[in-house]
Amino acid sequence: NICDNAGGIDPQIIKQIFNSNVTTKSKDKGTGMGLYLSYLIIKKNNGKIGAKNCDNGACFKISIKKEQNET
Repeated sequence: NICDNAGGIDPQIIKQIFNSNVTTKSKDKGTGMGLYLSYLIIKKNNGKIGAKNCDNGACFKISIKKEQNET
């Protein structure tokens, strides 16, 4: 879990933040690709990522399944 205290994510877009090109910044300040690429990398490695607002900021939870070695 990773949390910040920067005021949280706008509830109107929180369900879309892992889509490509979603950003709250102006066009010259961001592309909206960072969380999307993070999502793709985590998913490719059998993981999950989610976000929610909590306290005074946003919390992200990343879960990655542990690989089982065959014997």
